[in-house]
Amino acid sequence: MRLKIAVLIAKFAAFLSKIILRRSGETISGRVLLALYPRAITELSKSKKIICVSGTNGKTSTTKALVSIISKLGTVATSPSGSNLERGVAAALMQKSDFAVLEVDELHLSRVIEEAKPKVVLLLNLTRDQLHRMHEVKRVADRWAKSASAAPETLFVGDVDDPFVAVALNSAAQSKRISFGGRKHQDGAVCPSCGKYLKWVWNNYKCPCGLTNSNPDEIFEAGSAAFRNATMANVVGRHLGAKPIAIVEKLLERSVDQIHKGVKANIRLTKNPASWTEALKSVTGDNAVLIVNAREVDGIDTSWLWDISFSGLSGKRVVVCGERALDIAYRLHVEGIEAEITSNFKDAISKFESGASVQVLAAYTAFHELVNS
Repeated sequence: MRLKIAVLIAKFAAFLSKIILRRSGETISGRVLLALYPRAITELSKSKKIICVSGTNGKTSTTKALVSIISKLGTVATSPSGSNLERGVAAALMQKSDFAVLEVDELHLSRVIEEAKPKVVLLLNLTRDQLHRMHEVKRVADRWAKSASAAPETLFVGDVDDPFVAVALNSAAQSKRISFGGRKHQDGAVCPSCGKYLKWVWNNYKCPCGLTNSNPDEIFEAGSAAFRNATMANVVGRHLGAKPIAIVEKLLERSVDQIHKGVKANIRLTKNPASWTEALKSVTGDNAVLIVNAREVDGIDTSWLWDISFSGLSGKRVVVCGERALDIAYRLHVEGIEAEITSNFKDAISKFESGASVQVLAAYTAFHELVNS
């Protein structure tokens, strides 16, 4: 009865948030629910089959893909906005459903696994991100491995080509190790399991302690990050009894097309070395705008800019803006790429003539401001 009352109050708080503040109401409903009933996640999970999705990049789009897959089996609860802390998880679980597909922040995954007892956990990748909060990648990998070893009833599915994901998979009683033929990892010089140097042969690694990507349970052809995430979503769906669906890779990329005074802008979310490296491969035109901020969710420390090669922008017209425009402009200058500096996106896009096509790589906060404005 106490839980039911807490849910009703939380839903009323969400209603007021929508009416008065014109917001989604997801965050406040989860906050209120957990304040009134701290064990809400545990209790609400008992009536659902829980699937968690976590990783540095691709959580939101992969979660949406999994919702599409699992919805063929029954009703699915999820967070439409991608709210991935405990409050977002609690808000999603208030929905009546057969399944719940939950996007979960990397540092919050351990608690959600402990409380929700998920049937499947999909681990996408781990790279440097929000250094002021996450610190080094091994810190998160260690937490994942500890949680995996403490959840023997849960199946952990992950990309074993990422050595940090492989550590967690090796710790799980049940795992599905997926490989896409191997690929280099920017943070993969040292074995996250034993601390020795990993031996890399082309795109594959192995360590004397046994950590390797040479013994996957399933192997697929190489592809973009979007392709890999879509493939693993289908693997999870198949395990639960759902038929695989064709997923358009473009739909799993966080990008939006807009027109600003005749200029065609493709705006893509870029938030850390891995996503910048992936996004830079897509800059095939002659014009680019780079937006770098350093707020809490962007990551206050921008030293990661030096972990990226911007050589692909050589010969293109590049304009930069954002709160850390000088940081990115200097980084490009060191690599021999000169960029124009502007104070904001409006000024940046005005540098191009009507009819031009511009590819915009935007930090997390900048992306959401442009998309939701």
